Amino acid sequence: MKPSPLRVHVVVQGDADHEWDQGQAEIERLLRETFGAVTTSIRVHTAQERRSALEAAGRHGLEVVLCVGPGFERPVLSVAPRFPRTAYVLDHGEVVEPNVARIEFLFSGAAYLGGVAAAVVGGSTVGIVDPGGDPERDDIEAGFEQGFRCRYPWGRVELAAGVGGIQTLPDAGVDIALYSAGSPNSGLLAVAEASGVRLVTVGQPRHVASSNLVIASIIADVPEAVRRVVADVVDDTFTGKVYAFDLGSGVVDLRLHPSLAENEELGEALDQARDAVNAGMVEIEALGL
Repeated sequence: MKPSPLRVHVVVQGDADHEWDQGQAEIERLLRETFGAVTTSIRVHTAQERRSALEAAGRHGLEVVLCVGPGFERPVLSVAPRFPRTAYVLDHGEVVEPNVARIEFLFSGAAYLGGVAAAVVGGSTVGIVDPGGDPERDDIEAGFEQGFRCRYPWGRVELAAGVGGIQTLPDAGVDIALYSAGSPNSGLLAVAEASGVRLVTVGQPRHVASSNLVIASIIADVPEAVRRVVADVVDDTFTGKVYAFDLGSGVVDLRLHPSLAENEELGEALDQARDAVNAGMVEIEALGL
């Protein structure tokens, strides 16, 4: 008899709008091409809808359930033990159980490259735009500053509090700043453009501008990360753990604006920085920005 295809179900919380959600079609395409998987998806908005979706997936014997967005920890903890043959995979929270894993992207190494790029392109003064309220951004900002300081040990790092603070950066001599709070929206880009400040961002804007306003983006290849987790399910080696992807994994990286592709000085500096990070010669430490 022909074996049943792998079945993967994606449960998306509410109006999630980030790298996961934007890449969902690519995730499903890659899983179909690689494993011949049958993929389905559903969007949920309430705690009861989350729980119901997870239970339905288990009852139907779906092999992999990807939980996209916050709020899945408690329902997964109550549902997963009853369906041990289903692999539940989260992108938020701290839960790890025998059949519950979590994907985590470690951006500090790519942020280090972003700091190097800002130094080469922008000179001895850079900015960091920090909206505050998220300790997870500390490693990104620290990596960026350390990458910058590997080129300019005594350079200046100006901190802008919130998007509105971008307008103060040019007076401090800042040409390039890190925006550490995720993919930039149109409002942020408008403020940056009006201020004459170029950006290094975490995630790419939805619409890539023809200008070089965003000189580099710290990105995660989410479809590839999912493919690697699902490969463990297919190989029957899946276990509850944190699947952490850093610069050396090939999943997290820095993507330059095409206008910088021929910058030989920048290319050489990034190659050296990448080798140093991947060799363990760079230790990212929170600097108390």
